Amino acid sequence: MSAPPEPRPLSAEAQSFVESMGVYFERYALPRIGGRLLGLLLVADRALSLDDLANTLSVSRASVSTNMRLVMAIGLAELVTRPGDRRDYYQFTSDAWERSILIDMEGVTTLSRLAKRGLEAIESSENTAREHLDNLIEYCDLVLAERQATLERWQALQRTKREK
Repeated sequence: MSAPPEPRPLSAEAQSFVESMGVYFERYALPRIGGRLLGLLLVADRALSLDDLANTLSVSRASVSTNMRLVMAIGLAELVTRPGDRRDYYQFTSDAWERSILIDMEGVTTLSRLAKRGLEAIESSENTAREHLDNLIEYCDLVLAERQATLERWQALQRTKREK
C-alpha cells in the first residue's frame, strides 16, 4: 500500500490563521497547541497523521498526541483510520458544532445536578448557600434552554442546506 501524500505546505495566510486559532482557544482554557491543531484541521483538505500535524506545526509528536485528546474531548476533531495503515489520522469533525453544543449541554446538566446535590447537603437555615445554589440551578436551566434552542436552529439550518 502506498503512503498517503504529504500535506500541502501552508500559505502565509493559512499559517497566520492557524496561529490566531491557537491564541483564540488559549483564552478559553485550551492550550495554544490545541487551538493551532484545530486551526490546521479546519484548513486541511484531508485527514492528517500525527507526523503531519507535528511537522506542519513544528511541535513534538507527544504534544500533538496530548492536545489531540483534548480537542477530541470537546468534539471538534475525530480519529480516522485507513485499511492497511497502522497510523492514526485526525480530521475536523463534520458535525463539530452540533457536538460542541451537546457537550456543553452535558456539562451544564452535570453542574445543575451538582447544585441540586448541594441543596440537599446543606441545612435549611443556610440562606446564603441556598440562594447561591438556587441561582446556579436557575442559571443552568436558562443556559440549557438557550442551548437547546440553538441546537434546534443549527439542525434546521443544516437540514435546509442538505435539501438544496
